[in-house]
Amino acid sequence: MARVVVDVMPKPEILDPQGKAVTGALARLGFAGISVRQGKRFELEVEGELTEDRLAEVRRAAETLLANTVIETFNVRVEELPEASEEEEDEGEPAEQGEPAEQGASDDQGESAQRGESDDQGESDDQGESANQGKSDEQAQLATQAG
Repeated sequence: MARVVVDVMPKPEILDPQGKAVTGALARLGFAGISVRQGKRFELEVEGELTEDRLAEVRRAAETLLANTVIETFNVRVEELPEASEEEEDEGEPAEQGEPAEQGASDDQGESAQRGESDDQGESDDQGESANQGKSDEQAQLATQAG
């Protein structure tokens, strides 16, 4: 498997409002003398051997879909993938790394929720008493005014 990167940039004669906005923001933050043009980067994972024919196919895809060639230019290049076995790649997937942490977090949250329920109940009782006390005071005032 190979990684092919397609960089897409606005043509020099095309206005770049996003780039101008970033340039202005950088200047306001004290990064003077920096001019920005904003583009896009596409990373394509190409299965099998990367031959000249496959690379030409990627160029056609970039010209057809990834770049609007009326206002943008593009550059296709091959990027080296880090050397890793498939097992290591599988282990590196975020979903698998996140699952054990989520389980641990949910166990901790469950215990906290159980502890929190008793704490919340105590708080709600206190709040309820305060609310009832407030109602009793209002009722007493109303009774005094009516009587």
